[in-house]
Amino acid sequence: MRLRALLRRREAERELDAELRYHLERQIEQNVAGGMGREEARRAALKEFGGLPQAKEYCRDARGVRVVEDLWHDVRYGARLMLRSRGPALVAVVALALGIGANTAIFSVVNSLLLRPLPYRRPEQLVKAYQSAPDPSKGMLPSVWSYPRFEILRGESRSFAAVAGHTQNPYNLTGTDEPERLQVEMVSAGYFPLLGVEAAAGRTFTAEEDGAGAANPAALLSHGLWQRRFGGDERVLGQTVELDKRAFTVVGVLPPGFRGQTGTADAWVTMAAAPLLRYPKILTNANNAWFQVVARLRDGVTAEEARAEMAAVSQRIERQHPGPKQAMQAGARVVTLAPLRAAKLDPAVRNSFLILLAAVGLVLLIACANVANLLLARGVARRREFAVRAALGAGRGRIIRQLLAESLMLSLLAGALGLLVALWGVELIKQFRPSDDAQFWSAYTRAFDFFPIDLDGRVLAFNFLLALLTGLLFGLLPALQSSRADLGRALKDGAASTPTGFHRLRRLNSRGLLVVSEIALSLVLLAGAGLMLKSLSRLHAVDLGFDPANVLTMAAPSRDAKPEFYEQLLARVAALPGVEAAGLGSTAPLLGHASMTSLGIEGRAEGNEAGVGLHSVSPDYFKTLGIPVLRGRAFTERDRPGAPRVALVNQTAAAQLFPGEDPVGKRIKPSMTPEYETDEKSVEIVGVVGDARYGRLEGAVEPDVYLPAWQPTDAAQTLVLRTSAEPAGVVSAVRREVRALDRNVPVASVRTMDARVAEVTSRARFITFLLGIFAGLALLLAAVGIYGVVAYSVSARAREVGIRIALGAQRADVLRLVLLDGLPLVAAGLALGLLAAWAAARVLRSQLYEVSASDPLIFAGVTALLAGVALLASLVPARKATKVDPANVLRAE
Repeated sequence: MRLRALLRRREAERELDAELRYHLERQIEQNVAGGMGREEARRAALKEFGGLPQAKEYCRDARGVRVVEDLWHDVRYGARLMLRSRGPALVAVVALALGIGANTAIFSVVNSLLLRPLPYRRPEQLVKAYQSAPDPSKGMLPSVWSYPRFEILRGESRSFAAVAGHTQNPYNLTGTDEPERLQVEMVSAGYFPLLGVEAAAGRTFTAEEDGAGAANPAALLSHGLWQRRFGGDERVLGQTVELDKRAFTVVGVLPPGFRGQTGTADAWVTMAAAPLLRYPKILTNANNAWFQVVARLRDGVTAEEARAEMAAVSQRIERQHPGPKQAMQAGARVVTLAPLRAAKLDPAVRNSFLILLAAVGLVLLIACANVANLLLARGVARRREFAVRAALGAGRGRIIRQLLAESLMLSLLAGALGLLVALWGVELIKQFRPSDDAQFWSAYTRAFDFFPIDLDGRVLAFNFLLALLTGLLFGLLPALQSSRADLGRALKDGAASTPTGFHRLRRLNSRGLLVVSEIALSLVLLAGAGLMLKSLSRLHAVDLGFDPANVLTMAAPSRDAKPEFYEQLLARVAALPGVEAAGLGSTAPLLGHASMTSLGIEGRAEGNEAGVGLHSVSPDYFKTLGIPVLRGRAFTERDRPGAPRVALVNQTAAAQLFPGEDPVGKRIKPSMTPEYETDEKSVEIVGVVGDARYGRLEGAVEPDVYLPAWQPTDAAQTLVLRTSAEPAGVVSAVRREVRALDRNVPVASVRTMDARVAEVTSRARFITFLLGIFAGLALLLAAVGIYGVVAYSVSARAREVGIRIALGAQRADVLRLVLLDGLPLVAAGLALGLLAAWAAARVLRSQLYEVSASDPLIFAGVTALLAGVALLASLVPARKATKVDPANVLRAE
């Protein structure tokens, strides 16, 4: 190693001495031309350089200047070549721009979701505190807190500088001409200091305003609500607004862009308002968990140290407030911590965009292979130029530098054009983004509302570095191959300079290897798109349990409205023209469960309670949605207060709770929320209805229990209407009926059930759509690559084809010869692609529904498709080869 370094240093010194002699001789010649003698001219030259050391330093500087000049010369020469062959250069730039732009667009989403810091003070210190490990697969709040348990955590943990609670629920803005359904975040007073968020006008909450029984409930407004409803007038500070007819004093306006932990909050109130807006004992009930907790680690405290302390804190919480008997044993629940960013983002969304980033990276690799093939072909056409330059003294490194400069020019132009593609792609993603529905995102932030997606500095740097890397990637192989010029063969003319025999195409040389890579990568993308497409079709084929056609859902929420209000509203709506049937429920299918509860069964020992979804519905609810009654009866108008309490169960609940038995006539004991508790604890099951899906289509149907809306139960505030024509046509009429009954009740969440079905499949459709685009682009690029290789081979061997035809070869023989010679490349690419696709499909498992990641039909289908496209791409130049005129070819020879 030392000897090698010494030799390199000596070589550098010799080069520097040669450089020095060159500049000294040049200066001496100038001095002699000025009339000096030879010796005088030499001394003057050395004096001008300031002696030998300064002369050497001058030579080093001159060498650097010459390198810059050479690079500028390379750039100008490459630009002239690009202008001379504008067509191929334009094709290369466009292909690369699509790949770079698509990568930049997908990276902008990944950057926003995973890399950009949260918009809070020192976000790395923020953690989410769970009472137990969350379960992201359920699409529900993974772990929420009751207020008494939260107070122990806040008071006894030493690892946290601050702890705050927060939850978000919809409430009505009342007392105005136009009531509006607002998303209101209920927080503890330390919430805003913990995050480092200050009011843009006014102030945030004080500790006194968060105390139990606070006299004057305070409220904060989002900047958007302040502008929209109050015209940005600061005189709103100190005035009162009504939420569900409760007065709140506006004390501040939050800065633009801040909309709480979900990115959708319109207003904020303190937890002291929970007894007003929820139920009176909510702050003292230790077993009613209803909000989430965020904390800030103290300076110098690591997350591991905080987790270790949580075991002791959890024991104190369980000792003072033991959970219900059906919950885990006391002490089994240990507070779990997670970084706030990780806790806010749905893992399914994160995985989806990482998969898309990998997929679009494959597209760029295929584009690079295509451009590399193009440059290899140009390199063969320019081999005489490179040989001449080498004969005149240009070293191999000089030629490589020239070719890399040309490649980088192409890639940087493509990167600039790719920014425009990325801007378009980001807008496309925003427009066709997966639905941020609360059912699926209640445990996480609504990603596209909370994380702004744009082209920031990091994304621009990614675009520039990707362009540079792309230029090196597709330019290095052609540069290395073109720089190995065979002077003897390259300087000759005629047949000797042209490869002979179609067998050259069979070899895995540089161009063949690139084509094999293109085919393999295309097969990976096609297989992924095929699997997602089949998964989406299976998802669309799921039995919903109801008929969504011409069904409209909307909410008419009012906390204070009596059942009589909704009974009158239902009667008015049912009588509207075009309405065939109308029902009322605490929720509707595919909107998520209104509430989950534990269910006891009369005659069975305590501790065997089951978790079920609890629904409050009107008698015509099942008729409106087309949910069949399988056994017993449905609810009737006689199921009112004073009548025996009754219930219906769905088919899944009947099978799970009463296996092998008839549930009709059995009595169950649903656990009601405190505001709807009654003296009568058990109800009789009077019927079994079909399974309707309220949760994810990908999950199993959950057991559901239905109670009559006119008996004391959870509020039923969601209207479901079946119409004879387009459902949207009755919305204005329903609004008029609601306003006629109560001017403070807004109509919100209006949507057709068909649109709702589209929403719950939007994530799968989104990924399938983008993967399909990437796979189609990859297929097109692969076809172009195969065509280019075969077409070049045919044109390079036109003499051989002419001789074969002159000797009697039929056109079918030539066609077969060309196609069969390209077959090894296609076969090698397909074989390699199948192995790569099989390995890559494992990553897609979490995105698939009832589809195997190694589905043989999908793999066989995409293999046949790619083989067919490769055959067509080879057929075009092959047919051209059959039309070669032997006379013209031999005359040219």
